[in-house]
Amino acid sequence: MKKGWGAVALFLGLVITVGIGVRSCLDWPEKMAARTAQGVREGITEIFADLLHVRPEVREGTKVTWGQTSARTEIVVAEKKIRVEYDWDHQWMGSRKTIRLGQEYLVKAGFDLEKPFWVEMGPGPGEATACLPPAEILAVSPVGSPTYVDDDGWWNKVTDADRATAMAKPADEAKLQAKRSGILRQAEEMTGSRLTELAAHRSIRLRLQAPAQ
Repeated sequence: MKKGWGAVALFLGLVITVGIGVRSCLDWPEKMAARTAQGVREGITEIFADLLHVRPEVREGTKVTWGQTSARTEIVVAEKKIRVEYDWDHQWMGSRKTIRLGQEYLVKAGFDLEKPFWVEMGPGPGEATACLPPAEILAVSPVGSPTYVDDDGWWNKVTDADRATAMAKPADEAKLQAKRSGILRQAEEMTGSRLTELAAHRSIRLRLQAPAQ
């Protein structure tokens, strides 16, 4: 009789063990999916924080799971030196005054970190779509001393106001030339390429959505 009860106990133990194993197998895909989604969220935010010093807003469908935060207000990702030559003249009653100046500038382009950065999870496991704001010119700084020459007319003299007006113009021209040179597109492409590369190292397929202009 004791041998019979021993067999029954062994059988019941086997059934319980198998049941637990089956339940674990049934729960495994759901647990793995949850861990994968959490890993993608954490991986993406770490990538943005390391590269751009901003943690983006993370969206899952209609739900925002993490809000955007940043300890900085902007991040520079591209720089370019531009030389500007500027001529100014004014004529009054046949008397002409002129100002000629030149200045080199360092133009910096990057992102305003107070504007929206967001990541949409999915559509598949280990996938995400990111959207960055458009790149901007963040700074136009003079490099070295300008070259400056002015010439008075007979009765039309160069004034301090004329000089101040002329000195302000080259910086605007440097900013315009930088935009024409493609520095903003370069900043966006460099950043997008680096983000997708870093994501791939974490086995995350990251797609970049073009920013709204």
